[in-house]
Amino acid sequence: MKEDKDIRILLNVDSEDDALLFLNKIKRKGYNPKYKIVKTYKDVSDAIIEDKWDVILADYNLSSDFNLLDILKMLKESNLDIPSVIVSDVIGEEKAISLTMAGADNYVMKKNLSRLVPVIEKEIRNAKSRSRQKKALEKLKENERYFRSLVENASDIIYRHRLIPGPEYEYVSPSVRRNLGYTPEQYYADPEFNYKIVYPGDREIFKKILDGNFNFSKPVEIRLIHKNGKVIWFEETITPFFNKEGKLEVIEGILHNISGRKKMEKRLSYMSFHDSLTTLYNRAYFEEELKRLDTKRQLPLSIIIGDINGLKLINDAFGHKEGDRLLKSCGNILKNCCRAEDIVARWGGDEFSMLLPRTNEEFALEIVSRIRKKSSKTSGGKIPLSIAIGFSTKSKNHQDFEKIIKKAEDDMYRNKLIEAKSIISSIISSLEKTLFEKSVKTEKHTKRIKEMALELGKSIKLRPSEIDELSLLATIHDIGKVAILDVILNKKENLSKREWDIIKRHPEIGYRIAVSSKQLSSIAEYILTGHEWWDGNGYPQGLKGENIPVLSRIIAIVDAYEVMITGRPYKKAISKEEAIAELKKCSGTQFDPELVKRFVKILESKSKY
Repeated sequence: MKEDKDIRILLNVDSEDDALLFLNKIKRKGYNPKYKIVKTYKDVSDAIIEDKWDVILADYNLSSDFNLLDILKMLKESNLDIPSVIVSDVIGEEKAISLTMAGADNYVMKKNLSRLVPVIEKEIRNAKSRSRQKKALEKLKENERYFRSLVENASDIIYRHRLIPGPEYEYVSPSVRRNLGYTPEQYYADPEFNYKIVYPGDREIFKKILDGNFNFSKPVEIRLIHKNGKVIWFEETITPFFNKEGKLEVIEGILHNISGRKKMEKRLSYMSFHDSLTTLYNRAYFEEELKRLDTKRQLPLSIIIGDINGLKLINDAFGHKEGDRLLKSCGNILKNCCRAEDIVARWGGDEFSMLLPRTNEEFALEIVSRIRKKSSKTSGGKIPLSIAIGFSTKSKNHQDFEKIIKKAEDDMYRNKLIEAKSIISSIISSLEKTLFEKSVKTEKHTKRIKEMALELGKSIKLRPSEIDELSLLATIHDIGKVAILDVILNKKENLSKREWDIIKRHPEIGYRIAVSSKQLSSIAEYILTGHEWWDGNGYPQGLKGENIPVLSRIIAIVDAYEVMITGRPYKKAISKEEAIAELKKCSGTQFDPELVKRFVKILESKSKY
């Protein structure tokens, strides 16, 4: 349907608020709804006689003596094909499905009104499709020659099957060869041929159609077996013809191949129960399975909860792509270490849960050991994979599984705390290694920066604790550059404005990394302010003068000197004398003038620098 197109809606609801809510949803999609609210059986009857409607939106129960089934019966008796959509929270999914079997076209729960317009559009399309098909069949019956001309070239399978007298196939379109690999002659020779190629699981439906015990007003989905053995989904629209005695005499049908649609529906169903990143089950599915498996029959029932250590730090340092790689690796390990009957799910964020039916504590511990062993050997990424794990087992029926989950979570958090220090240290080591790989700054240059920074720090009588922080800062003050692309960091030409803006993000990235670690949190502020200028023209905060921490001011001077005498991809190295001259030139603008004087004095007194 096109935008701004009129749509006629018959609203069978008892709440004006509900009606306005539905209409607003429809208007937001570009439609101009013309509507009428009906609340009694007579209102509905008068409305469908007096006017044409594109769709009926109805709640299930409006009063004790009138409900949706009455509307469906009225539509059937009036031979009107007006799509009916249930919009309710009173009924559950199961009841809604049963109503569609009784004749309703579709349903939408009020808690999920985002489906309302797509469902209306679909059912209007279906109604128009049914109308076209019905008219086509009537026309074909009136004009056999036109009928044959049309169906000979149709992509759908069209047939006419006589049951009384019979059975026999009077016509099967040639498209049966394209769709199923068979010839019309095979149908003519064997009246039961179609039954033989119906998928066994659908033969009961096929029998009901032939017996006339079927709702012919709606298309039916049925599977047929291709000549090559492949199962093909079809949507079959059937027009029945009954004799005077009410016996089904002839059926005329159109079979439309819907395998593509079914494949998409299967994919959507899969996505609704699986995590798209790891392909494990999602939390919603896990919770449903927990309800199903929390029974005496499944005891002992064990649960394992896992959490990736340091994921936030990894995301901040290497980006979410690396974090996603770790999540996928973790998911694969958990899946491979568990059995086919176990439920392995991504609980959310960096947490995973495993539900193990008929699994005692001893075997659950064996699976935990298997996971730990496998994860410790996982490599190939920028950082090691570490999973904090806890587990617990319900062995008696009276035990509350919520408490079992809590015990597993507590176990996991204890494990996380015990391993936290070593894991963060391992990640930081990986960060330092990556920083050296990405930058022209080598360990030798870093050592020189540290030595010069400490000399300058001692010259202004920094406290011992500040000297320790300065030593650490000298090593990783540029840690945020691990998240900057190598092609930008090592570019030989002048950086573009966009590239320079990216470079200028590294103090903030480094700050987030440092804040995530207890070992680095004390120098996080110094990392953030390492590129502030004495005159306030630095970044990212534009701090000025002594508002810039002294450790940051020291590193800014020492690092600038080291960069000048060693060079960079985009700039050649200069002499010590030229570098000193440049420091003096920038004194009072970029650098603290007093610290520049002290540093120049150190440089002039020591030839090794």
